[in-house]
Amino acid sequence: MPEVMNAEEILSRLNQRKREYDFPQASERTFWEKIPVERKNDYLSNAERELAAEIPLLKAVDFMKYVREGNRIDYETPYFRRRYILNALVLGECVEYKGRFLDGIVEILWQILSEPVWCLPAHQRLEKFELPGPEYWVVDLFAAETAKILTDVLQLLGAELEKCCLPIVERIRYEVNHRVLEVCERETFWWYEGTNNWSVWCCFSVNAAAIEVWQNSPERLAAFLAKHIVPMKNFMDRYPADGGCNEGPSYWLLAVGMLMNGLDVLQRRLGGFDSWLNDPKLKAMVEFLPRMNLSGKWFMGFSDAESFFARLPRGLLVKYGRMVNSQSMCSLAVNLPEPEEEIASLGNRNVGNIFTEMANLTEDLSPRPKFLPEKVDFWSDLQIWIARQKTESPENGMICCLKAGHNRQSHNHLDLGHFSLFYKNAPVIVDVGRGTYDRTCFSGARYTKWNLNSSGHNAPRFDDMEQGIGREYETRLENQGDSVICDLTKAYTAENGISSCVRKISFDRIAGRVEIADTASFDGSKKAVISFYTPVEPTEVKKNSLVLGNLLLICEDIDIVKAVRMDWIEDKLKTLWGGLWQIDLCCEKSDHAAWKIIFAEIEK
Repeated sequence: MPEVMNAEEILSRLNQRKREYDFPQASERTFWEKIPVERKNDYLSNAERELAAEIPLLKAVDFMKYVREGNRIDYETPYFRRRYILNALVLGECVEYKGRFLDGIVEILWQILSEPVWCLPAHQRLEKFELPGPEYWVVDLFAAETAKILTDVLQLLGAELEKCCLPIVERIRYEVNHRVLEVCERETFWWYEGTNNWSVWCCFSVNAAAIEVWQNSPERLAAFLAKHIVPMKNFMDRYPADGGCNEGPSYWLLAVGMLMNGLDVLQRRLGGFDSWLNDPKLKAMVEFLPRMNLSGKWFMGFSDAESFFARLPRGLLVKYGRMVNSQSMCSLAVNLPEPEEEIASLGNRNVGNIFTEMANLTEDLSPRPKFLPEKVDFWSDLQIWIARQKTESPENGMICCLKAGHNRQSHNHLDLGHFSLFYKNAPVIVDVGRGTYDRTCFSGARYTKWNLNSSGHNAPRFDDMEQGIGREYETRLENQGDSVICDLTKAYTAENGISSCVRKISFDRIAGRVEIADTASFDGSKKAVISFYTPVEPTEVKKNSLVLGNLLLICEDIDIVKAVRMDWIEDKLKTLWGGLWQIDLCCEKSDHAAWKIIFAEIEK
């Protein structure tokens, strides 16, 4: 198990070890001048564009929209845009090093330092009022990340900023200390428990900021680091032995990825984290990501995680692989295809912060042999099953996935028993994903959203009733290699009246055929509905069959009653999938029901 250093040991290490910076400073011209010309030009053109751009306003009325109407986007978009401008100008100055961008950097720093709060409105948890009061400091993900970004600027350009504008450097240290570090020093937030990505994300950010701001106060720094290593340990201890991330693959970057970032910073400054980095469970946690890769850019999407990365931090992924000696992670990082530009621009999250970009510049991104996956990947704790038709070239065959677990996982959807299918490097039956976050997503009304509840997934629904919400509503998988059995009985509430419900997936690799066999027992008569969602337009639609591209869907003892384009869905989902269709299957039975759904390759 990982060891946790106390403040005395940390203080000893701080005094014994010379500080090693997280990345080369701008004055280390040998490093910066070796950057390939094409990449330098990208950084420069980006910085020039942002130097000419207006800094967006952060409006109180937009902040208040979250409490008033649940709108997050109108405030978060300019908030993250400001931090993107800062990152772009800093990297441009580091590359060119002529002082051309320094005034712009000072200006955007001045604006960020003058923001009334760094915490997002969605995380302030305001009840009585729509705006926070003076010095109402909450250290959320992005207050902590703002502190990290600002101190990264000092690491890279601190000396240069001191020469041109010493007060701005002093303001950075003052505001980071006052708004974030002192708050974390005296308070204990909920995320100290280590329950999800907040714990490691916040700890990574505040530890790194403290190392910069309190470098001349070793006793204070030692106590702070000792306090903020504990949530990291709690997070890792809570992880199952199989390393499965119940927040899904794209959220993995903000969970296990942030743990790795935090360990990287602490190992560099303190050393002594070998027991963490050599722990087999940490390696399993890191290798969750390459094992979840289906083919090309596609991953198994579930919970709030998307089915692919909108933005791809290759350098960080290589760093994580290097840290735990994972060849599969390093291979994945350099062989994943680049996201499409339209997809990469989605959302309002900060694009490529300094820490991420520096990993791209410092890690070895040279070509590596392609990692070949297993025929079947199964997480016994997480309860996920993935089967591939052609392991030597997954992109040329079928890949099917089944999700089990329980209905109180982090970023949970009511998706127990959900089946996904990919064929020849393209999605066929999908988990549509979370869409755009708003207040509803993190409230008691979360499951009123169709794509988060049972109707947005394809386990059987009986009389239109939802799966139960809570830890007690769970399903278990029995992995049989080329087949898997999912007992869904405990996924339903007592009001559903379901005494038994079992889904079995059988995969015939040779024939290119997947069979879903569902059985259920109940009292009286019930209407069973299954809703599939697909980005492939259905054709040749009949009562018991239809065509999805080069696959034939065949039903036995259940009828196709709907196959319609979903023009009403939000724009983000349309952009992600390029359009979606809903296919509803339905039957009415008494006491017992059994049906089969088959996906088969169409012979050419």
